[in-house]
This record gives sequence, structure tokens and C-alpha cells, in this order.
Amino acid sequence: MADNDSNSLLNQRRTKLSDLLAVHEETPWSEDVIVNDRNRVRVVYNLPGESVFDLTNPDNDEFWIVLFGQVTWRIGDEGTMNARPGDIVFVPAGTKYSIRTTGRDPSVRVSINAPDAPEPPVAATVPINPDPERIPGDPRYPGA
Repeated sequence: MADNDSNSLLNQRRTKLSDLLAVHEETPWSEDVIVNDRNRVRVVYNLPGESVFDLTNPDNDEFWIVLFGQVTWRIGDEGTMNARPGDIVFVPAGTKYSIRTTGRDPSVRVSINAPDAPEPPVAATVPINPDPERIPGDPRYPGA
């Protein structure tokens, strides 16, 4: 969770992406929006080139919905999969995976997981595009 007023965004009946974008000034960031005894729903923002490598959730399946940008997953021995806005990605429990924001735009994805799932490490950055496209409502890009 961010160290600002974003706590007011937790467990709301409706959370606006523009509100999440407004409270985060630095990248990468992730914000829990729903946490209860059965679920953790988190929004994740990465710039092109930001990655997390060799993750495994031993006990729980993981799901993501890509909202913006292009995200590449390497899942187990299946090779890589490019996901775009509207795509849903599934990784079964116990499967090693890596995630990288590719293309020229920042990415926003929604992670759906168990509330006790391990925390992912902070994304490492390998810049791809120094001038990414805008995500509507993102305050980093005037006029978005």
C-alpha cells in the first residue's frame, strides 16, 4: 500500500483507476483495492521494461487482467505469451513465471489472488522506450 491517502481506496464498492493513478507519483507501483478472507485484488502499474522474474506461488493459482499496455509472461516451460488490454492470463499454483511490460506504453494490470499469497518483489527496470504513450487519467502525462 502507498504511504498516502490511498488507504481510503481499499475495499470500496467501486474503485476508479484515475483515483489510483492520482495517488502514485513514482513507478513501479501496486495497490491493493480488495482484500478480504478469500481474495486480494491488486492494480499494478509498470513502465516499459519493468519486470519481475522467476516468481512462484506454491499454494494458489494467479490471474491477471491487462487494462493498458502490453505485458509478456513467461510461464513454466510454455515459452512467452504477449497479453494486451482485455486479455486474461492464468498461472496455476506451483508454476514458475516472469512478467515484463513490453511495447512502448506503460502497463496497468489487475492481479487476482489469495489474500495470503506471497508479495512479489519490486520490479526491476530495463528501459525500452523513454517516451511512452499516455494512459488516460495518468497525471505523469499532461493532457492524458
